[in-house]
Amino acid sequence: MRKVYAGVSLVFTTSIAIMGGFTACSASNDSNNGAGGSGNESTGSGGSGGSTAPAGAGGGTLFDGGGVGGGGPCVNLECQQVSCPGGGTTTVSGVVVAPTPPQYGEADPIYNAIVYVPNGDVEAFPDGVSCDKCGAAASGSPLVVTLTDAKGQFKLENVPVGANIPLVIQIGRWRRQVVVPEVAECVDTPLPKELTRLPRSKAEGDIPRVAIASSPYDAEECILRKIGIEDAEFTDPAQDGRVHIYAGDGATLPGSPPMANLWGDLNTLKKYDMVLFPCSSVASGDAAAFQNVFDYANAGGRVFATDLSYPWFKDGPKPFPSTAQWIDWTSVGVNPLPSLVDQTFPKGQALAEWLQYVGATQALGQIDLHETYHVVDAVIPPTTRWLYSASPATVQTLSFNTPVGVPAEDQCGRAVYSNFHVANGFTPMGTVYPAECNPNPLTPQEKVLEFLLFDLASCVQEDKDPPIPPPH
Repeated sequence: MRKVYAGVSLVFTTSIAIMGGFTACSASNDSNNGAGGSGNESTGSGGSGGSTAPAGAGGGTLFDGGGVGGGGPCVNLECQQVSCPGGGTTTVSGVVVAPTPPQYGEADPIYNAIVYVPNGDVEAFPDGVSCDKCGAAASGSPLVVTLTDAKGQFKLENVPVGANIPLVIQIGRWRRQVVVPEVAECVDTPLPKELTRLPRSKAEGDIPRVAIASSPYDAEECILRKIGIEDAEFTDPAQDGRVHIYAGDGATLPGSPPMANLWGDLNTLKKYDMVLFPCSSVASGDAAAFQNVFDYANAGGRVFATDLSYPWFKDGPKPFPSTAQWIDWTSVGVNPLPSLVDQTFPKGQALAEWLQYVGATQALGQIDLHETYHVVDAVIPPTTRWLYSASPATVQTLSFNTPVGVPAEDQCGRAVYSNFHVANGFTPMGTVYPAECNPNPLTPQEKVLEFLLFDLASCVQEDKDPPIPPPH
């Protein structure tokens, strides 16, 4: 096969093997090509050149060094990466969005999602809680990788060309694998949102396993529904849905056990990637339950609590109480409460931009919150403040990584507390899901929760640092 780039004729032959569902090929020398360099793409030594081409520089893409292929034989989709004239590159672009169905309005963009082309098989996630840190390798040997911005936008560079190029879209244990029908050489291939949205069901991809202890005041299961998780994925724990409802004082499902069954056993908690404790879903005075939730978070679990569920943190085992200046619960007395987004850290700045972009607010970094309360005066570093009010002075949303007080490289879990109801309305005890859910699009306040839930699901890193993509 002969390719001509930037005025240089490169001649090579290929040997082809099917490996892990992808084509593997390697370049071989002929009379016009120098010896191929050794090593992989990033560490190749470069080739010796030949009668029609200069010596390779080491590393690089298929046509940079290593004789014809830089750094040794190409592997799988590497063999479909090409050099472009004039310093150009082959790109794929798009916007990653939530799986929101049309009846709930336009799908919101996903910030900090990983988008990559795998160069091998993408493995299934292991069951149960795990330590998922940012900067760790993604499954499938990513060939090219990038992160989405606050508008959900991405552009992958040096994408392999040709038909049926695999693409992975992931944030935490949300993951969808799709196929791009055709990637054209040396130009951009824009993708439709239907291809770049997250999955609505386990048939479409991976969804975190979530447990909810239902609340009469804060029907967070309805937010997950509006975000786009299909109703069939909401089940009791004995079924194989991705969202398990434990019966609290709010909604239930036939077969749903009491919420005490969730926090009463550490092994049960560890079955879930994330647990949600909306307002009043708390085991007051149950020291064993508090220890279980504490241990779950320290093992890599993700905990989200709102309003009257603050005792999980304020009264939990040490050092949970030292994460903030907690006070006794009281009403703010202002409704709506003019609130501010803390933009002093990268994700806070992204939240402010995102809220404005999705129409949740007109003013950057400002949002009116309804049904707010006062439990936190201030955060204690390294706890992160996300939303706060100036008059009265309150913290409305905070987060911290777990275990608290250990070096960042040893932290695997995460906890978020919001001091306001994220879902409006009252759900009588025993209401069968989804009767408590209204058909309306997400409110601005519910969009805040949407952003926080996707961030909670994502890999763990220090909030003061910019997001870290996985290596490739």
